[in-house]
Amino acid sequence: MIYCSLFNPAVDVLYTLADFEAGKTYTRVRSQADPAGKGVNVARIVRALGEDVAVIGIMPEASRGVYERAMKELSIGASFYPVAGSARINVTIAEADAGRSTHINAQNEKLASGIQSEFIDFLEQHMKAKDLWALSGSIPDGFDRGLYQKVIAALKKKKIGCLLDSSDAALTMGMRAKPDMVKPNLAELESYFGEKIKGIRHIALRGKRLLDLGIPRVFISLGSDGMIALQGNDCLLCSAPSVKAVDTVGCGDALVGGLIVGWKRSFSFTEMCRMAVACGVSKSLHLGAGAIDSNEVWQIMEEVSIESV
Repeated sequence: MIYCSLFNPAVDVLYTLADFEAGKTYTRVRSQADPAGKGVNVARIVRALGEDVAVIGIMPEASRGVYERAMKELSIGASFYPVAGSARINVTIAEADAGRSTHINAQNEKLASGIQSEFIDFLEQHMKAKDLWALSGSIPDGFDRGLYQKVIAALKKKKIGCLLDSSDAALTMGMRAKPDMVKPNLAELESYFGEKIKGIRHIALRGKRLLDLGIPRVFISLGSDGMIALQGNDCLLCSAPSVKAVDTVGCGDALVGGLIVGWKRSFSFTEMCRMAVACGVSKSLHLGAGAIDSNEVWQIMEEVSIESV
């Protein structure tokens, strides 16, 4: 089983327009609303690729029924620690003509710090050997920034593999627990090192610094330019084929889903990278976070260029 963390659930609303201009009124706009959050996005990719998967995390009581029904329809398992309130609502405005998107992400309600230890106990009850965990997203307001560090330590104690995809202090502190894989994007890497990082070799050198921390595999996502992947003495530039993107929301989550499925299937390092990049590309061709075509992924994998840096 693959578990995907959902610590900050959200309902994603997507509006699709030919073009968008601030201050105008638009009517009869095509829209789509989906229970989401990074964990759900990753889980949808994993399920689309044919693996058993479950989301696990925090769920405001007012939104629990909506999420559980949605996960059931997607054949995704769900284990939630209930809290008061309702899930935040995020809005994306996709402009078809310009091929760009505007994102408005809401802030979640602050949680009582006292429930953090109970929540970690809840997670530990679901930790089983031979499972894999994808830890994605930010930490809820009210919890301390070391939450991922504590969860990763608990997973490692039970010899459970995990991937971390977060930012800011949550990423910095989470990496101290040495997850098996980490996936920062370029902005997150720059924030971590406190400097502007320019050029492939500079990125690769900073990725090597993360390996030196004791993290076995490092994947640095570069948006439409693909990814730099490091493991041992290997440093690979994984370039995506050029496509006309329809919706880029969730491309990084799709990459994470491809990585963890490739890991689950014991793919070689190179093939794991191919699958991850292909998932990101496939996602960009479809509306809605978590939307890929598995047959398309296999075709795109053949077009992913891999070279040593």
